[in-house]
Amino acid sequence: MQNTHTTSRAALLAASMAAAVALAQPAIAADTAELAPLDVANLYIKTIINQDEASVAKLNAYLRPTRLAGHQSAEYASYSGLKEADAKFPTQTGKLIADLFPAAMRAALTPAAEQLAANVIAAKNGAACQATKADPVTVENGMQTVAVSFECQVVKAPVAWAPAAQQLAKSGCKVEQCKAGLEKIAATYTSSPKQTWRAVFGVSREKNSEAWRNDFARETFDEIWEYL
Repeated sequence: MQNTHTTSRAALLAASMAAAVALAQPAIAADTAELAPLDVANLYIKTIINQDEASVAKLNAYLRPTRLAGHQSAEYASYSGLKEADAKFPTQTGKLIADLFPAAMRAALTPAAEQLAANVIAAKNGAACQATKADPVTVENGMQTVAVSFECQVVKAPVAWAPAAQQLAKSGCKVEQCKAGLEKIAATYTSSPKQTWRAVFGVSREKNSEAWRNDFARETFDEIWEYL
């Protein structure tokens, strides 16, 4: 069961991380030069977890000068790319779920499986997150670093979607029973209470004139899937 869970989550993350390949977004007229680490962390959160369009644009504008100076692509994230990955998620992950069941059932179960996946991604995007505290700046080998604490209120399903679907598939259920079971799992992502996920997100820069940044931000924020 653990191997299937890992495989399913890996495919889920792959769909989400595909959006990291930035498609150009127009620059916005905003004063982003003096953002504090706490503010920058919030922009990363709202970009990667919530896919908030205004935050994507503001984070891109803030990081752009530093990224260009470092010979990177101008844009950190693509709002259209993020939304495209979201649009594919129910179909791609729904297939993973349906494939857990006998082949003869899969066509009949696919709509319920896709709805479950749609509810999962909606729960992720709807997580209420906020950076709460920035530690003092530390300096090592010329690199300034700040650890920012944040927390999210995330849906707490009784059993996470992947093991729940695996358990159902192994239960010997008939088509209608399996369909009802998938619908029940999907409903938990719209009706369950919330749990708190707390973590620390680091941002760094080499010079005071550069933007606070974290080029591996997803490694922190992808942990949210462990709570879904």
